[in-house]
Amino acid sequence: MYSRLFLSLLLICAMATTASAYTLDDVEWDKSIDSATLHWGDSVEDNGYTITAEDFQKDEHVYISISKNGQTLKHGALLVGDNLEYRDTEEGKDIRVHVNEVKVNIDDWTGNMEDPTAEIRTYNRGEPEFDISIETDRDEYDPRITSETEMEVTLKIKNDGSAKAEDVQLSIDPAGMDVVGGDLTETISSLEIDETTEEYKLTLNVPHLWEETDLDIVATVEGYDINGDLHENEEIETVTIAPKVELILTKSVSEELYMDETGRFSVSIRNNGLYHVSDITVEDGIFDHMELLDDVALNKKISLEAGETIKLFEYSMKPTKSGEFKAPATVASFKASNGEIYEYESNQPEIQIDGPVITVTQRTASSTIRPSDEVKVIVKVSNKGNKDASVNAVSEIPDDVTFVRGETSLDQVIPKGKSKSYNYIIRAGNEGNFTVPAVRASFIDMENYKGERVSNILQFNVTNTSTQDAATDESNEADSQTSGGGGDDNSIFSDDESNGGSGETNENNKVQPGFGALMVIFVLAGIYVFGIKR
Repeated sequence: MYSRLFLSLLLICAMATTASAYTLDDVEWDKSIDSATLHWGDSVEDNGYTITAEDFQKDEHVYISISKNGQTLKHGALLVGDNLEYRDTEEGKDIRVHVNEVKVNIDDWTGNMEDPTAEIRTYNRGEPEFDISIETDRDEYDPRITSETEMEVTLKIKNDGSAKAEDVQLSIDPAGMDVVGGDLTETISSLEIDETTEEYKLTLNVPHLWEETDLDIVATVEGYDINGDLHENEEIETVTIAPKVELILTKSVSEELYMDETGRFSVSIRNNGLYHVSDITVEDGIFDHMELLDDVALNKKISLEAGETIKLFEYSMKPTKSGEFKAPATVASFKASNGEIYEYESNQPEIQIDGPVITVTQRTASSTIRPSDEVKVIVKVSNKGNKDASVNAVSEIPDDVTFVRGETSLDQVIPKGKSKSYNYIIRAGNEGNFTVPAVRASFIDMENYKGERVSNILQFNVTNTSTQDAATDESNEADSQTSGGGGDDNSIFSDDESNGGSGETNENNKVQPGFGALMVIFVLAGIYVFGIKR
């Protein structure tokens, strides 16, 4: 029983002293201070220790001490080439002071030393450092490609430190990938300074993931120095894994159309993956500037086998506006077995649509007027396209009103992005309602693209009521014209910047014909009578 206890104690002691079972002769030194010049009494700090030139002797000895926290740990008289070494077993550190040069500077007259100096170099116990090389045969892997279903990993370790490493252990975290060949751990008994291990090979299965994912392969190296201290390092290699399922949507359409042409759209989908996918919801977007001509539903529910391609939609659309546009994306989505929803979008082809885009509008200041009021109708013809067009617009005067003056048609070339306006004045009849019919405008351009556009209709209410709001009265008064008032041509036929023509004189601001002359006669007669009486 006692012998077993004794052996156990011996084993524990042996384990406790293994880390420190070395001498200073076994230490691999690492230079810490290359050169320091110490005068008499000078000190230098190194790794928590104070090295001091305590004294000099004429025979070129320098008295060096190593201290810490004010306590001298070791001292000695050294000549050039000598070392003073101290092993700090409590702190687990070793330090060496080497004397490079001593200058005692003895004065020839007095024989005394004049400012002696010592140049020293210091060393600490060296430590191992690990440089890890980890490489894969490619940066990106696609499990759908046969040649990329496995991943080859190559690892090497180099001791970049200043001391030998022992009991070195390499551990690899494969980021959850299955190991096909090789080991996740390797043991190296020792690794000398600048020594590199052999290459370690590891083969991993490329995983099947639902979405593109970056995976980190982590290599960790641990090793011990002569004092039993642990040293470690870590290196990461990131690889990108393509998804196991990818839906590819392709939308095609003519790149260039004219306003009178029909665009044919086609959308297809491919399951560029490894597995069957069911319950895929597909929705196509409506083009804002084109009119759908076919009676087709632009949404579907489908399933696709791996590698299967189908045509989703085919339909025709006609442009309603010219310019450069981008088609909306078709979107497909499905819910995977992991509960996540994955969404894919098609390309968005650009379309150039050319041609004039003609619009016609007519307006007036107020739709409620009094009998015999005059009303100005303003017609505006705009070309919102990217090609010039010759436009002929004609207004129709209703039978139950009187045409006073103005222009009722336009026949001009309207440049792209420009507008032209004309206006005319009508007088309302008796109480009731009347309608100004829509303006019809026909157009044609240099490409022989032609068509017809119809404006809005104006509705009027003729009433004797005196409860019209002030704004309506003012509008009617502003639009009321005298029969003899003659504005210039711009007031009845103009481009858009002239606001439809408003340069004519308001009837309420004109003096009634003959009234001024009659007043003059009365004034002159009064002066004459007054003069006779005097």
